[in-house]
Amino acid sequence: IAGLAVTYGLNLNMLQMYLVWCLCNAENRMISVERILQYTRLPSEPPLTIETNRPSKKWPSHGEIDISELQ
Repeated sequence: IAGLAVTYGLNLNMLQMYLVWCLCNAENRMISVERILQYTRLPSEPPLTIETNRPSKKWPSHGEIDISELQ
């Protein structure tokens, strides 16, 4: 009887470990879905070029780079 009790006790420990693993796995999957929903609700970024704020076609017509005391 003692051996049977120990065997059932060990099986309960393994069952508890498996149950905790399943619950953690389910929680991770739910969080993944929640994050996907958050990403779908993010506002989109503005375009790279804003036509009303474009510099003239002549810009920059000339320029220079001055580097001094470069070590």
